[in-house]
Amino acid sequence: MVIIMDWLGTIALLIGIILIILGIGMTFSIELITMIMDKFLGLIAIVFGLILVIGGSMIVREE
Repeated sequence: MVIIMDWLGTIALLIGIILIILGIGMTFSIELITMIMDKFLGLIAIVFGLILVIGGSMIVREE
């Protein structure tokens, strides 16, 4: 259970940092930062989606 909480804390920290950088880019109209962060967040969304699909299919197979 401790390992899961460490991962959740790490993920929350990374997402917080990403959102702060994205907010700075949007607040001061820095197009380059906004564009790079949009691409990076899209990549993260794809990775998390794949992890969830694989994990969900493993759970369904076990039942």
